[in-house]
Amino acid sequence: MEHDARAVADNLIEMSGERPLAPLQIIKLACHGWMLGLYGRPLVKQKVKAWMYGPIIPDVYRALKTCRANPVTSRIRITPEEFDERESDLIRQVHERYGILTGVQLSRLTHAPGTPWHEVWYGPGRNSTIPNHLIQRHYQDLAA
Repeated sequence: MEHDARAVADNLIEMSGERPLAPLQIIKLACHGWMLGLYGRPLVKQKVKAWMYGPIIPDVYRALKTCRANPVTSRIRITPEEFDERESDLIRQVHERYGILTGVQLSRLTHAPGTPWHEVWYGPGRNSTIPNHLIQRHYQDLAA
């Protein structure tokens, strides 16, 4: 099932507990990519865009931009969504593995040559949609 990306962000916010994440960390955590790479299906229904500062899901960006660089301590969506066991486990693993990295460190990972953002930014160009097949291939390669 595809979810609203803001519900995934809420899940990450709740997992963070006493060590809340900054907006940039939440925006950069790549749960969607790992779901595509490991299980061949999307986690979120929104499109990922190639913005100047990396891959962005605009709905999540807009929901968090008022936080600026302050830690996010409350949900951004009113209606929670249910995740199946595989989805919940994947979000938890991404949080454990990447949630310790700063937003800047996560940005560097997503801007590296060969990443889907890099291919789209230097191909179709800024603000273009990053196709799921590029994201899936990248995360399959990372998992191999």
